[in-house]
Amino acid sequence: MTSQNMLRGFDWERAGRDTGERLGAYHALVVIGSDPVSTGRVAIGIARAQAGHRRVAVGDLFAESWPIQELVQSDDPHGLVDSFLYGISLTRIAHEVPGAGQLFVMPSGTEPPDYEEIFPNPRWHRLAAGFKEVGALLILAAPASAPHIEDLVAATDGAILVGEVVPAALPASRVVGTVREPRLAAPVPVPTEPPAPEPTPPRFAWSRARIAAAAGLSLTVVLAVIALWLASRPLADSSKGSIVGRHDTTHAASPVLAASLDSFRRDSTTGPVLTPPPIKNPADSATAADFSVEIVVSNTLAGAILKLQNDGKELPAATFTPTIVAGGARWFEIVSGAFNKKEDADSLLAALGRRRVLLSESKVVRRPFAFLIDSVPVSAAPAMVAAYVQRGQPVYALRQPNGMAWLLMGAFASPEHAALQLESLRASSIPPVLVYRKGRAF
Repeated sequence: MTSQNMLRGFDWERAGRDTGERLGAYHALVVIGSDPVSTGRVAIGIARAQAGHRRVAVGDLFAESWPIQELVQSDDPHGLVDSFLYGISLTRIAHEVPGAGQLFVMPSGTEPPDYEEIFPNPRWHRLAAGFKEVGALLILAAPASAPHIEDLVAATDGAILVGEVVPAALPASRVVGTVREPRLAAPVPVPTEPPAPEPTPPRFAWSRARIAAAAGLSLTVVLAVIALWLASRPLADSSKGSIVGRHDTTHAASPVLAASLDSFRRDSTTGPVLTPPPIKNPADSATAADFSVEIVVSNTLAGAILKLQNDGKELPAATFTPTIVAGGARWFEIVSGAFNKKEDADSLLAALGRRRVLLSESKVVRRPFAFLIDSVPVSAAPAMVAAYVQRGQPVYALRQPNGMAWLLMGAFASPEHAALQLESLRASSIPPVLVYRKGRAF
C-alpha cells in the first residue's frame, strides 16, 4: 500500500531517526498515528537510531503496518496478539533485523488486535518495567483511533504522535513528542527599515555590593533601555481589550510580529522531544500551590502574549503554558492563580465569573510546577514582572515567607508537560530550574 504522504515524498523514517536520537532516557513508547505506513516508518526510524547501542523491539499493533512487517524474515505468523491471547513468548515472536544493530520486530499476529481486550491489559505495565530493568527500548506502533489507546500509553513512558491526529482521551502530559510534515509558511512582509534590536532583559543581582556598584549607572541604563524599548516594542499602539469572547487575537498583531513570536514554536518535521527536567525542590511537594484557573486557550503564541499583556494585570499570578491538543498542534493555556487549596481556586473562578472575565469553558486545573527564573526582593518584583511580560515572557511573582519573591514562568501539570517550555527557555538563555510552586500571589 502506498500512502498519500509517501507520494509527496516526505521521509518519515528519517524524521523518526531524528526524533530517536533524543530518546535515550526512555524505555517504552507508543508511536501513534492514523496511517499505518507513516506510523510504522517513524517507529522503525526511532528504533534504528537507538539500536546501535541497546536492544530495541518494535511491535506492530496495526494489523498490519508493512514497514514493520517487511522486516520479518520468517514464515512464522505469530505476533503480539498471539502472545497476549495464547501466551506465546516474546522470544518466539521477536525477529532480529540483520545488519541493524540490536533491532527486533514483532508483527501483529495471526489475527487483528482486539483493542478493547488487549490495550487495557495490565501485562503492558510489567512488560514496560522489564524493558526498563535491562536498559532496552520497547516501541509499539498503534492506530490513533483504537479504543483504550490512552490505557496503552499510560503503561509506557509516553507517546510519539505522527501526523495531525491526536486521540481525544490522551492527556497532553503523556505526549513525548510529535512527528509531522513541515508546513508551508505564509509569506512575511519585509519591513522597509530593519527594526531596532530589542534589548535583552537585564539579569538582576541583589547583593548589597552590586547594588552599590551599579547605583551610579542605573539611571543611564534605565533610560537607554526605555529608549530602545519605545523604539522597538511592536505593541505600542495595541488597543486594550477584555479576555471575554476572544479565543485568538493573532490578527490584532502585525504579520511580522506574528511570525517573530511564532518562531518560538517548533513547526518542523519533529516536535519537541525533550527529557523532563529534574525537580529542584521535591521536599516542597506537600505544600505546593497546586491549583489555578484556566481562563482560555489560544491557538497561537502571539495570541497568548497579547492576552497576557492586555489582561494580565487584572489577574493574579497570570501566565501561559504550552500544551499539545487534538491534531498534534501546540496551543497555549492562559492560567491565573496559585493556591494550595482547590477551594481558593474555586473562589477565584467564581470571582472572575462575576467580573465576566471568563469563558464558558474556564475551569480549575491542577498545575503544581513552574520554572524558577529568579528570587528578588518583594519591592522589585512588580516592575520586573512587567518588564518580562512586555517582552512576551509569561513571568509572574509569588511572595515567599522570607520576604523575597519568586519570579516564575508557566504552570505545568507534570515535568513532562514542563518539557514543552524548554525550547523557549533556552532561546532566552534562561536556565531550566523546575520547582514546585509555592508562595502567594501579589
